Amino acid sequence: MHLPTIIMLALAINLVVGLYLFLLYQRKPKDRCFKLWSYSCGCFVLGSALVVLRPYPIPHFFSFFIADCLLLLAPVYVLAGLAKFSRFRYTPKRRRQALTMLALVMASFLLSYQHAGLLSILLALSIAVIFCYCAYLLQKSIITEPTFTRTLQGVFVLHALVMCVQATLIVVNWQQLNIHGLPETSIYTLLSHILLTTLTALLLPWLSFLKLERKLTLKSQRDGLTRLANREHFFDQLERYWQQYPSTPAVFMMIDIDFFKKVNDTFGHAVGDQAIVSVARLLSKQLRSNDIIGRIGGEEYAALLINLDEQTGFKVGQRLCQQVAEQLQYIAGAQVGLTISIGMVHLIPAQHDSIAAFKLADEALYASKKAGRNTVTLATFKTST
Repeated sequence: MHLPTIIMLALAINLVVGLYLFLLYQRKPKDRCFKLWSYSCGCFVLGSALVVLRPYPIPHFFSFFIADCLLLLAPVYVLAGLAKFSRFRYTPKRRRQALTMLALVMASFLLSYQHAGLLSILLALSIAVIFCYCAYLLQKSIITEPTFTRTLQGVFVLHALVMCVQATLIVVNWQQLNIHGLPETSIYTLLSHILLTTLTALLLPWLSFLKLERKLTLKSQRDGLTRLANREHFFDQLERYWQQYPSTPAVFMMIDIDFFKKVNDTFGHAVGDQAIVSVARLLSKQLRSNDIIGRIGGEEYAALLINLDEQTGFKVGQRLCQQVAEQLQYIAGAQVGLTISIGMVHLIPAQHDSIAAFKLADEALYASKKAGRNTVTLATFKTST
């Protein structure tokens, strides 16, 4: 195979993909990943173009050092784009560490660009490490579609392996390197590298489309005001819990804001909406991350406290009432003096029906209202004789 021909073909494909990604970014400026990935394609195109010029009388600083720096930046931009989808916290400290590491690698390129073989080894190993880290970030991605993420992870890992094989071939054939610092036997690894780079560029936009699909799914599952689970999604989660954890005890709570109509009538609906949001935030903060909570009506919430005994559940309910009464005296500058009432029931899914638990907790909530509000009522299932 003629190496310049292969590289020129890669230039054309990646140039088209890069332009496509940049056009996507122009249409969706909030998705900065498209811009970063278009930069990745651009770096690969420019770097490859400089590699093609190596047989010509131009300074090695450009055809080797600058070329390989651009080829290194191509996967770096892929990694930076993937960070936008990851749960990995990219703190300022980690950003400084990453930039320092990149600067050190480029400094090693500068020191070795007169030795084509050594430079090729450093580039191959650096790209391998970056693609391994890309696979790691994808493992922590917010995108949970298994077929796509595993496919892209496989491409990243395969790319890293190809780069390691190329570095090994350079070491083994150190005495027979060409002007590019590569042995003739590495033509297939180089071709694989080019094909995998192009495949990566083609697959990456799907991440953003999957992210949009995830956002639309979450929007359909969340209450627009509080961002808690809406009624339908809450009961879907409840049903899933009953199926998956039939023997794990739980506490089902019905929670209602006291005298909410009076809040609306006295202070207006804007304050009323803020009261609903404030209670939702407090409940989310006080309950555990694995508990299920949703807004199922105007000022009414429901919660399933997982793997909890009856006594502890009752104490949690009392704490919630206390925290609301203490922390939500003022809403948007108005002295509303919010309180909540709670009805609850302890259950084991295999023994108690979810609809029956909901009905019983609702009756207990009504009892809390009759008892003077700002209180918790614990109901129990009737034992069959």
